[in-house]
Amino acid sequence: MDGRDLAILRALLMDGRASYKSIGKIVGLSTSTVRSRVLNMISTGLITRFIASLDLTALGYNLIHVAVKHRGDEDYIMDRLRLLGNIFMSVTCVGDITVFGLASKGMLKERLDLLPMVLQPHSILYTSSMDAMPRRLLRNDLRIIRQLLMEPRASIKSIASSLNISERTVKRRLDYMLKHNILHFTVLINPSVMRGFINFSMIITLNDYDSKVMNRVSSMLDSNMLLPLIHVSQNRLVGVLYSESVEGMNELIRRARSIEGVINVDFFIAQRVQWMDGWIGKVIDDMLHVKSYT
Repeated sequence: MDGRDLAILRALLMDGRASYKSIGKIVGLSTSTVRSRVLNMISTGLITRFIASLDLTALGYNLIHVAVKHRGDEDYIMDRLRLLGNIFMSVTCVGDITVFGLASKGMLKERLDLLPMVLQPHSILYTSSMDAMPRRLLRNDLRIIRQLLMEPRASIKSIASSLNISERTVKRRLDYMLKHNILHFTVLINPSVMRGFINFSMIITLNDYDSKVMNRVSSMLDSNMLLPLIHVSQNRLVGVLYSESVEGMNELIRRARSIEGVINVDFFIAQRVQWMDGWIGKVIDDMLHVKSYT
């Protein structure tokens, strides 16, 4: 993996539906060269799949992110977490630490209070949460989302044909969902295949919600970010980053900790990432089968 592969990968992580032509213009390569390099990253296992990431709070789910110190028994932990909701992602990190993303309905505080008991005897390193923010989605929105969950890079033309609606409708509704951050397209990568670079995450806790501090953090990390900063709670950000060396990673962490308004920075070195969205398709199917849903 070289710098041009990294530039292509960053473009796809930011927008998993970006055309090879548009990426080529950004990185200074021909369309065919970009396509060849992407296919190579897929064949080597660096890119494991393309993803349509849905904002689950829009469907009425509360979100919980929890980092757990364990003994290599991730399957047991996932079985326990499923007592509280649906797991949508897990990131296995160096040191037998795994970060889980959990979507649940009902009382968020109740779920958070139950976490220590459900996960015992394992240690919880940190938790963050986000309240549900239901959005009004049209029936066609759900149908489009369902298609994109199956094929994130499907063309507007093919989606329109499959759903028997106009291309104009598909484009209009997709633009709406992108504009309002209901959908995001990216790629899933295998950090262990990212030769020559260290893939790690920072969990950055702020003193309080402050857009100026967030902007300073984003600006400082920008050249090393694989994804835009992720807001996992009102005062907590997650940065998915890369570095060419341990020294470079340590320097980024020190600089983040030195920003006024940042009260803590934790970091995890990723080994494996899993995205679990099969259950989301079933939820959308159930919503579509409700006759009153328009």
